[in-house]
Amino acid sequence: MLGMLLLLSLFAKPPGEDVRNRMEQYLVETEMAAAEYTAPEDDEPEQSDEVVSDDDFLLEGRREKGASGAKKLLSNVGSIITPKGMAIRIANLLAKADVPLKANEFVAIQFLAIMLGLIAGMLIFKSIVVGLVFGAMGYAIPFIWVAILKRQRVSEFNDQILDTLVMMANGLKAGYSFLQAMEMVARESPAPMSTELKRVLKENGLGMNLEDSLMGLNQRIESEDWDLVTTVVLIQRQVGGNLAEILDKIGYTIRQRMKIKGDIQTKTAQAKVSGAMVGILPLGIGFMIYLINPVFIMKLFTFRKGAFRGWFVVVFGVIWEIIGMYIIMKIVDIEV
Repeated sequence: MLGMLLLLSLFAKPPGEDVRNRMEQYLVETEMAAAEYTAPEDDEPEQSDEVVSDDDFLLEGRREKGASGAKKLLSNVGSIITPKGMAIRIANLLAKADVPLKANEFVAIQFLAIMLGLIAGMLIFKSIVVGLVFGAMGYAIPFIWVAILKRQRVSEFNDQILDTLVMMANGLKAGYSFLQAMEMVARESPAPMSTELKRVLKENGLGMNLEDSLMGLNQRIESEDWDLVTTVVLIQRQVGGNLAEILDKIGYTIRQRMKIKGDIQTKTAQAKVSGAMVGILPLGIGFMIYLINPVFIMKLFTFRKGAFRGWFVVVFGVIWEIIGMYIIMKIVDIEV
């Protein structure tokens, strides 16, 4: 099955390739026309350094074609094995994490990770159970990676909300409209705040309602603080009011929440470290016993009696260690 997918991916055309090939001719003609065009009032046209010759354009096209070979392979494999509904959900997840991959490319990477895990488990350990475990890890690791990137992005966005509110409030007090203040913040702020606000402005410029654009930003970020900002702005646009004063009050509220969160993290730090130490302690003890008496500890992996295997105990213990650490972390995770 893997060989058939690879063959299909090599000979199949990615979606939109025919349209892209037809458009390349018009792009070349447009580049040449733009290079030859001179304004009527200019007697001596200046030679632009950005004009691309035909040879440079073809050479650049060959480089992009060679560099996109692996991406084409991933795109074709993912298009074959990705259902439409699943592709939409994964695309939304990748957009929230700001991962520059298409849904079919992500599914192809996940599929290859699963197959490599199965092959490694069956060839190295000669066990279908180990192969299934490695395959499950290959399935879960890409999602874990995306979840970590999403959490980091949301954390960076939350850190910039307070400065954004101050800048927008000052802009409104100076006489700017809400869109002008948002444009100023998008121009001055770093990513991801600038990226998201520019997207809202672009969507609004293309005809989408500002309310819908803000709700889309709220769904992409999934931030409780920004949800408060979006709710207040939408209410103010319906009933009116002094938006600058409202943003100042929201900034004060978020500042107080950040202060309380800092106090909670300080007071629960000992419990979090204790939970981590309890989880790591059995692994450390097992490693020390292995250094002192490796024959004794290896009986956990070599013992057999009927259908029972010694490593069942290790797996069972690791599962309960994970459950215990999760419970401890949920206890000390206090929401504000």
